[in-house]
Amino acid sequence: MYETTSKLFQKLRGRESGKALLQKERTEPTCAQVLRDLLEEAGFSIPEWIAAADISKSYGYQVLRGERIPGRDILLRTALILPLGLKETQRLLTVGGCGALYPKIRRDAAVIFALNQKMTLLETEELLASLPERSLYTKES
Repeated sequence: MYETTSKLFQKLRGRESGKALLQKERTEPTCAQVLRDLLEEAGFSIPEWIAAADISKSYGYQVLRGERIPGRDILLRTALILPLGLKETQRLLTVGGCGALYPKIRRDAAVIFALNQKMTLLETEELLASLPERSLYTKES
């Protein structure tokens, strides 16, 4: 898939490999690319993802074509349905231009807990409701 940070550090240690890396044109993956890769790895079809993440069909296809960037809560719902680990979720949020999950924010801490416990989207929604914290389905005010 993509090179890890430790592999990049290793390449930068060597004179020739470091020069080659610096001269290589870097293209960062887009949110759409990362989403498509994650869906493929998880064995999710596009229609399955659209239904499970509860987004409109047209919006979902626009996201996967790179025409629209999904909001933070859609990315979090995606992370929970795939199910992704915390590290993968943080990467998804980063490429989506959203803030990473921050444990000092109670709602974010609840989502981190849910990801670490491999909770489903429904279980996570129940956890958020019990706290009470804003749902992953409501717009931020």
